[in-house]
Amino acid sequence: MTTTDSLQLTEHEILALLAFNDGESTALTREIFRLTPQAANEQLTKAGMTTLLVRGLAEMNEDDLVLKGPTEFLAAVMATAAEWLEVALLTPDRNHVMFAVASAGGVFVANANGNGTHGFTPLKNDSPVLKFGLDAAAHYLRGSGPESVESGPDVRRPVAAQIKHHGLGVQPKTANLMVDQSGTWQLATGEGDQLVKREVDESVALELFEKALDLDNGTIGSE
Repeated sequence: MTTTDSLQLTEHEILALLAFNDGESTALTREIFRLTPQAANEQLTKAGMTTLLVRGLAEMNEDDLVLKGPTEFLAAVMATAAEWLEVALLTPDRNHVMFAVASAGGVFVANANGNGTHGFTPLKNDSPVLKFGLDAAAHYLRGSGPESVESGPDVRRPVAAQIKHHGLGVQPKTANLMVDQSGTWQLATGEGDQLVKREVDESVALELFEKALDLDNGTIGSE
């Protein structure tokens, strides 16, 4: 796949891709995509393999189904991934949910379309995958595009970006950065009983957001 390719896959096709390899990375990828409850459903997986075959995304090699082109790349990344992002970008009139999956062999982002399908797009893997999530957050929060709070009236606020950063063998980190209707920036770190909220200055908000999501340094201001 190149950086210009994009591929729409159904959830049962994603299940089929995950079924080609078994391991810790595959299991965590399935969990992040919220597909674990369907993993044991052989009929869904078979349906996914059939549609991949019909769409020309797989082929038969004697008695074996073999992935082709973009699906081969996606399956390899999911099977060897070491880092994941769950990203939710929220405005009063739109929710945008996506997942970024990174391995030594490549990186892709999957946009949830809200109809049981995901749009898969490969990314350049010459920078940390967390930077992708932070750039997407900045796009919404600080006026770098049409979905930003500065490109329209304040009715678009509150606007928020929530990221959950996963890695193999470490506890995930979750943080939420929000701009409320008054323009105040608020950072929430942790989850459940560990959730901590505080106001932050706009000039350092994204830097604090990044530090809160760093899997090595941990969550600042919450411990």
